[in-house]
Amino acid sequence: MNLLSLSVGIVLIGVTLLYWRGWVRLHRRGATFANWPRLVVFFFAVALTAVVFLSPLNWLNEEYLFVRVAQYVFLCLFAVPAFFLSCTFDIAVWGLPTQTRRAISRWVRSRSPLRRTVHRATRPWLAIMLFIALFVSWYDVRVASWLLSNALVHTASLLLLGLAAMLVWWHLIGTGPRLHSELSPWLAAIALLFIELASMSVAVPIAFSTNPIYPHYLAAFAAPGRLLPLSLADDQALGGGLLWVGGSAVFLSSIVLILNRLFDRHDGNIPIVLPDWDADERMIMPGLEHRVKK
Repeated sequence: MNLLSLSVGIVLIGVTLLYWRGWVRLHRRGATFANWPRLVVFFFAVALTAVVFLSPLNWLNEEYLFVRVAQYVFLCLFAVPAFFLSCTFDIAVWGLPTQTRRAISRWVRSRSPLRRTVHRATRPWLAIMLFIALFVSWYDVRVASWLLSNALVHTASLLLLGLAAMLVWWHLIGTGPRLHSELSPWLAAIALLFIELASMSVAVPIAFSTNPIYPHYLAAFAAPGRLLPLSLADDQALGGGLLWVGGSAVFLSSIVLILNRLFDRHDGNIPIVLPDWDADERMIMPGLEHRVKK
């Protein structure tokens, strides 16, 4: 466990304390969004993040590709969206002193130069393209070999990928801090489709490759004293399958939920009956009205 992983653990403890204090305060005031399901989702996100950075996964990723993939899936596809679904910012800010909370609230609503700069730098499509670029680079053969050669650098790259995922899910889910207008459901669905295509373009070749892809793991499998009885081909197939199935399950289900939310806003599928919609006068081609029999 390196220093950066320990720093992540300290941040997790701090955020957990603030969230718990804010949740208790809001729950006592009867705030509906500070409910038990959100509390459970928050602790699920904290536990998954701790598993990614503080468990044996953080050193087994040097020996097994599927462990490295599991770190990405647990962090970017489950933990990060869970933090936003649990309204972490909106609730944790209530765990701060009153003056600090009010200062943050004023800054979010202000038009200060810093706020405008953050707004421009975190636009939805910039965040989405950044995440896709980092994701593809993280699984690139040469980049992965370089990252895996240094545990601290690899942890930093995973943390950077997680921060990019935070920007994406921030726009897609739409909880605080609210610095941008709500992303259109259609645009959100298209963005998820682009990310899903990028994920499949990486996952499918790994899952079905019969030759070693990553030289680092080829050398690792030649070393004695391995913990798990997996062949290199099994490790690649398991890693590619986890990335494929995990990514598709999250992205496609998110598209369905977003589009369902869009349909709910339009009163579902309740039909509006128009009287005499199929009358001859409505169906006749313009200019041939004289042929309609009275």
